[in-house]
Amino acid sequence: MSKSTGGLQLLIKNRDFLLLFFGRLVSSVGSAIFIIAILWSAAAEIGGVGAVSTVLSTIAVTNIIFSPFAGVWADRWKKKNILVITDLISGGILILLGIFFGTYFYQIWVLIITIFGLQICGTLFGPALLSLIPIMINDNELSQANAMISMTDRLSQLIGMAIGGVIVSLVGIKWAILIDGMTFIFSAVSEMFIKAEEKGRKEEEAEKNGMIFSDIKEGFKVIWSNVQLKGLITLETLDDFFGTTIFVFLPVLASEILKVGPGEYGIMQTMLGAGSFISALVLSSIKEIKMKYLALMLSSVLAGVFLASLGIVNNYIYVLIALLMLGVMTEIGNINENLLIQRITPENTRGRVFALRSTIDNSLRPFSYAFAGIMATFFSLKSLFFVFGIITSILGIFYLLIPYQLKKRNVS
Repeated sequence: MSKSTGGLQLLIKNRDFLLLFFGRLVSSVGSAIFIIAILWSAAAEIGGVGAVSTVLSTIAVTNIIFSPFAGVWADRWKKKNILVITDLISGGILILLGIFFGTYFYQIWVLIITIFGLQICGTLFGPALLSLIPIMINDNELSQANAMISMTDRLSQLIGMAIGGVIVSLVGIKWAILIDGMTFIFSAVSEMFIKAEEKGRKEEEAEKNGMIFSDIKEGFKVIWSNVQLKGLITLETLDDFFGTTIFVFLPVLASEILKVGPGEYGIMQTMLGAGSFISALVLSSIKEIKMKYLALMLSSVLAGVFLASLGIVNNYIYVLIALLMLGVMTEIGNINENLLIQRITPENTRGRVFALRSTIDNSLRPFSYAFAGIMATFFSLKSLFFVFGIITSILGIFYLLIPYQLKKRNVS
């Protein structure tokens, strides 16, 4: 790895990316504010735990159902238009919700419809965003660009939730929702001025109707027929299945083993986000890592080591350091995997590949949480941290087999 001009220079010299970056940053922070406002209002204004559970379930189910279709539309339509339209719709929905807040119409069914609409827009936005970045960015700057976009998400996680809590306490839920709506409008206006040219699909192909399922099938075919895509997405899915169990185990680790309170637990959660942010910041400031599969292997193996160590060392300060490093390693893997998929996948199928990848991940996540809960009834938390960490490290080694299989196929 060698130093380059860095992400700041990329923002200065590429007007399109600057517009996308700041639009994304503002709307991401707004989304974090909305999560705080909507969950608080669900708990305090509508129906307690049941309402919160309904909101979170709606988010998960909508993502799973609509992600494959979102990928098809991201490939058929101009990606810039998708970003603008989805942000405008999201902003409009939130402003209407803010207006209705405190009236007779603010009920759980209105909240569900709102979440449903926002999540549909979100599932469209994600694949379109990841597919548009390679179009507006030079190939040798793609790693930095991915890191910069990832940094907006991590920054919103770090400060957005805190800002959301402050805004709700200062101006109330109604204005917090209205402010979030305005952040999406700002993002849409920013994206309107993007001038990146898209090749797009042929006109007659883009306008065909009734072929959505065949397009989804084609997306699966692209993944399955490509050694690299199949290997990357399979290993990432298995990695996530065992790695995301940490979100089930972490509260128990804090309360029952470390014997700390909710404040210290909040700091533990923050360390994961801080590690991801640091990693994205560094990767946005250097040239891309050349040996990407080696980077994927090392980041996964080390993430597994830090995860396993949580079952061995029961010191609060060490746990914070381990979680920070776990966030760093996870983000290195995410950014490099996104970069590989963007380059490997043909432009006219990128949306479907990213959407199907998201669908697979989102579909398995509830099973991962359930699996963690079941295992916790039979085995100690320490042993589960250790075993799941070792499994994650072993899976990481298999990343090195992908280029080997590719070379073997090319020789054949």
